[in-house]
Amino acid sequence: MGATDCGDYRIGLGVYALGRLAGTEADELRDHLAGCGRCRGELAELRGVVDLLDRTRRGAGPRARARAGASFLLFSGGGACAARSPGR
Repeated sequence: MGATDCGDYRIGLGVYALGRLAGTEADELRDHLAGCGRCRGELAELRGVVDLLDRTRRGAGPRARARAGASFLLFSGGGACAARSPGR
């Protein structure tokens, strides 16, 4: 299949990379991937992202989550201060 045929398949690549595409859609995408190097390349990139997210999630202990939450709270507070009118 040529590049013009990839549109419908590319939509499912992310779900396929996560291992969440099932049934006929997964079978059709698998068949398409057998003949489309462009989509195989994109799938390889997406699988790399999935792997990175998995490693990040596994490595994030309570300390890392608390630190991320604190940064968010500080950022949110700074945004709230900036939103005040000049007279306050």
